[in-house]
Amino acid sequence: MVRNSEAYWKSFNWNRAIKAAMDAAGADYSGEYGFIETTMHWPLSHMVAPKEEALGCNECHSRNGRLSELTGFYMPGRDKSDLLDLIGWLAVLGTLGGVSLHGFVRVFFSRKRRNG
Repeated sequence: MVRNSEAYWKSFNWNRAIKAAMDAAGADYSGEYGFIETTMHWPLSHMVAPKEEALGCNECHSRNGRLSELTGFYMPGRDKSDLLDLIGWLAVLGTLGGVSLHGFVRVFFSRKRRNG
């Protein structure tokens, strides 16, 4: 267990906090750390409150929406990928097929067992 005094938000010391966490995890720590550039993905609510100020989904998630000029990432509703669409439909159909097959097999064997 990491002692509270070693937590980053208590000591503001990255090296000490990382070492304590790695020790608690039973892992080796080289003493070196670094940072990478990251991006933030917003939840479905897009952090808009109150709800009266929220826009409809298609205001942004459409080809001519408010975010049409932003590039470099995939935005559902705006961008299209035939491969992604195919994978999505195969997943849906595979799930439906698997559930249907499972149900059929259960019914079939329960009747077979009952009729002995």
